[in-house]
Amino acid sequence: MAETTDDRLRLLIERVERLEEEKKGIADDIRDVYAEAKAVGYDAKIMRQIVRLRKMKPDDRA
Repeated sequence: MAETTDDRLRLLIERVERLEEEKKGIADDIRDVYAEAKAVGYDAKIMRQIVRLRKMKPDDRA
């Protein structure tokens, strides 16, 4: 039984590690998009504010 518990824990930890790696990759992609926007003349700071506002519920935004 301890062996299956150990295996399960190992698998869960490996899943978390894979997800953390994916999260890092996505963060890098987002950073690249902001850099691309800045390169063509958009203000990345304003874009971040717009993204933050669009995440809000309409009632909170108003």
